Amino acid sequence: MKVLYVAAECKPFAKAGGVGDVTGELPQALKALGVDIEIVTPWYGVTSCRDAAQTDGWDLRWHDTIERVGVLTTALNGVPVTFLKNATYFETDYSKSDSRPPFSSPHLFKKNYGTIYVDSEPTLPYIDDAARFAFFSEACLELIERRRPDVVHVNDWVLGYLLGRMTMRRMPQKKVLTIHNVGYQGNLGRDLIAAWPMEAMAVDPLVGPLFADPRPSWDSVNALRLGMETADAVNTVSPTYKTEMTQPEQPLRYFEGGKGLEAVAARLDRESRLHGILNGFEYKTVADDASFAATLEDKAAAKAALSRSFQSPNGFLFGFVGRAVEQKFKLLTELLDGKSVLEHILDIPRVNVAIVATGQREYEQFLARLRGRPNVDVTIEFNRAKAQQISLGSDVFLMPSLFEPCGITQMESLSHATPPLVRWTGGLVDTVVPHTDQSGTGFGFDGANRRGILENLVTVAKEAVRLYSDDVIRFRQLQRRGFAARFLWNASAGLYVRRLYEPLMGRT
Repeated sequence: MKVLYVAAECKPFAKAGGVGDVTGELPQALKALGVDIEIVTPWYGVTSCRDAAQTDGWDLRWHDTIERVGVLTTALNGVPVTFLKNATYFETDYSKSDSRPPFSSPHLFKKNYGTIYVDSEPTLPYIDDAARFAFFSEACLELIERRRPDVVHVNDWVLGYLLGRMTMRRMPQKKVLTIHNVGYQGNLGRDLIAAWPMEAMAVDPLVGPLFADPRPSWDSVNALRLGMETADAVNTVSPTYKTEMTQPEQPLRYFEGGKGLEAVAARLDRESRLHGILNGFEYKTVADDASFAATLEDKAAAKAALSRSFQSPNGFLFGFVGRAVEQKFKLLTELLDGKSVLEHILDIPRVNVAIVATGQREYEQFLARLRGRPNVDVTIEFNRAKAQQISLGSDVFLMPSLFEPCGITQMESLSHATPPLVRWTGGLVDTVVPHTDQSGTGFGFDGANRRGILENLVTVAKEAVRLYSDDVIRFRQLQRRGFAARFLWNASAGLYVRRLYEPLMGRT
């Protein structure tokens, strides 16, 4: 079985988020199970790879311009990696360069195209990456013809174009789509793609109806829907997120649901085309007693270093590491009885909070206003060393996400013997066991309405502090069970093979 695994990012070469982690880890586990797999990803201006060898490329006509597609190859722990290289769409910084764009557009070729994803104008959030990855998808068609895989496995909305084009060309390969976040769909108004090559998909009698956004009033196309509809199998990155994706949004209880694609997801689920497979995690330690003891020693040292500046350096330490965006941070900033949830947590006696976060301006400003309190340490920048220190040194790791397709930071905190405090949503449900359970590994909350959710978040934070202070043995057991929990890539890879690849290979 030969699989072409296509993604926008792949660590360690170029990584922006969780897709990069999965692309850098899952294919290795699949190869270990005997899958003949090859990773395909763009070569960006930011790509880091010194040993890539250049091979024969090809010319591609795109927007009535001949674009050169270069091909570079390397390997990642035995897994072949192919980079498709094009200066126009993936290497040029148009914010600094006077390079002539291939065609005139009032919206494109103004940003840095050497990055993995482009921060487009707020009113048109997907337009640059839509143009870039539609081109990349077209380039992949030639590679598929050359490699002749059995399965083409793509990730997220940016590769929905590839599955759509494969369907238009009636290519025989089986098509698999992994959705890492259903909130990112690549919606674009039809007027914006007039005269673009992708307009041919929008008007195609076969795939055009599948490319249409399900909200007719938007008069737009939807690349994620296109991928979902044309894939032979679709999976999300946790079982619970799969279920949530089939349900409508419920704003009054902070429930995100399928973000407009819930009807499509529910239909795919009924057709047995939608699956939930939990991501794995790369562990740096084994789960034995000696490793646990060593981790506790490292943990005490990290906590002491983090706590020096606090008025009560021996107090209880909550830690938060993540993007300061709505998904990760909104619940902490919501008002409850006149003050934010985070301020309620800071008001718990002998509690300290260490935060590393950067993102949306409103949340950064919220954090900046907390500076000066004697029990909070705020770092508004990406500081990898301090982020690691917080994950290791905290007593409890805060992760009150609005939604979480899978999540990696809670797995990391568990591996550091740091019980996470999570919202019961998505992959957090599938990886954290409530502290009230005999096999508990962390703390969690939810609720039936806005106030109930916020109150329960504060209540469980107080419960975590109480357990730490009043029942040392039980808290240590919680840490030990979390440290021993293992979400391994070989288990995830086995599910990909048994639930996705093998059934498709048996289908004509």
